[in-house]
Amino acid sequence: MTDTIKILIVEDESLVAEDLKEMLLEFGYEVPGIADTGETAVALADKHRPDLVLMDINLASAMDGIAAGGEIRSRWGIPIIYVTAFAAPEIIDRAKKTTPSGYIIKPFNKRQIQTTVQIALYNSVLEQQLKEHDATISTLINATSNLLILIDTKGTIRAVNNALVKKAKKTAGQLVGTSIYDLVSSGILSPKMVGFNQKEIQTHSIQFEEEFRGSWFDIGVHPIPDPFGKVVKYAVHIHDITSRKKIEEQLLSNEEFFRTLLEDTADIIVIMNKDGTFRQESPSLNHIVGYQGQMKGKTLFDLLQKDDADTSRQIFNIILQNPYMVKPFRIILRNKMGKPVAVKGIISNLSDNPVIEGIALCGWIVKK
Repeated sequence: MTDTIKILIVEDESLVAEDLKEMLLEFGYEVPGIADTGETAVALADKHRPDLVLMDINLASAMDGIAAGGEIRSRWGIPIIYVTAFAAPEIIDRAKKTTPSGYIIKPFNKRQIQTTVQIALYNSVLEQQLKEHDATISTLINATSNLLILIDTKGTIRAVNNALVKKAKKTAGQLVGTSIYDLVSSGILSPKMVGFNQKEIQTHSIQFEEEFRGSWFDIGVHPIPDPFGKVVKYAVHIHDITSRKKIEEQLLSNEEFFRTLLEDTADIIVIMNKDGTFRQESPSLNHIVGYQGQMKGKTLFDLLQKDDADTSRQIFNIILQNPYMVKPFRIILRNKMGKPVAVKGIISNLSDNPVIEGIALCGWIVKK
């Protein structure tokens, strides 16, 4: 140990207090003060913020050691070791409510003090690490708008995040300890969302989508085992995907509309890759050029005369560099037999469009 560890002594018997101080100094600790009343103990703890307090219970003051220990513990989280000649069950029960880090019965010896202090300091470090861990987890689960719930195998809520608190219009304290099925009966969650059929998912996570009350949700139910592998809790994750579903439906609708447009139009619509190869084309193009079923691997430029091909490549390259740009064109297509067909129209870079994802060419046959 180093002298950076500060231990406050609270003892109204001066000889005992000096004996404790001598031991602690010998162990390498610092003693910032000795208090003989509960009130002084609280004041010194506030002033020095020690790492540990050795607290006598039976103090000759209005505030006894347990009251002072509880005050110090609740205010600053400082670990308390009670050192007392009293071991009556009622005293121990009262002391336990202050969550002490140790309890030493007088008369004590040097070995008892050293061992109990070392364990208390070690546990204090673990406690702080656990608090930091819990604070980190709390921050993470409350940083999302998704609903997060922890329930036990009986369906009792053990933890919730702020998103669920807001949705339920209750406090976390009002929800924790209640049945998850209260949220089902009130229409906030569906039975499937809370893993109503838990026996089937005790050994693995499941994820599914569900429509509920006009919205769509992506739901995950994840079992949490104890150290022996027995499932004791379930973590439930509920993500609102209504917006995504609407986009998917719109994309499907757009895709169906575009497919119909490709197949039914009398003029030419072509979707090309960035190298100019055909990816989709309207049946009318196949009819015009006469390459029925033979368009795979061909490019727009394969159907043009050299001069038209060079001009078209220049336009194509400009389009590639400018997403969503639209440019007019006029070209002469050559069919399989060499017959020319004049076409004019527009070409646009729609590579970023989730439906098109390519270079779109819309043309109309020029009638003589």
